[in-house]
Amino acid sequence: MSLLKKKKIKKKISDISSAANSLVFHTDLAHIKKQAQKLTDQLVKADERIQDLEIHVNLLTRLLTTLCVEKFGMRIGVLKRLIKRIEKEAIRDSQISHLEALYKLSDIPDKKTPGAGSGDKKDPWEDIS
Repeated sequence: MSLLKKKKIKKKISDISSAANSLVFHTDLAHIKKQAQKLTDQLVKADERIQDLEIHVNLLTRLLTTLCVEKFGMRIGVLKRLIKRIEKEAIRDSQISHLEALYKLSDIPDKKTPGAGSGDKKDPWEDIS
């Protein structure tokens, strides 16, 4: 074979491989575009659901406030104090649950042998919940 034919064959092979690489690239790009579109659609739906939930919470808050003040005869100051107390309790409970979850994640078995010392002591976390 002549040198010119070998160069033409190499060029055709490189053209075919670059076309195949280009096809793979475009296929991957199309797949990524589809995934991005799906994620965008899911994000829009999630935003709509969050907005609907915010509206419902607002309406329920207004209803509960109206019931407490008008039907149960609560004074506004008493209602405010009750709400503050409930908020503090909710924050405390969420912090405790968070700490319990962290404790469960970091629950690594001790390298001590069982009964080597503190086997009879009670776990202080058990008293919290």
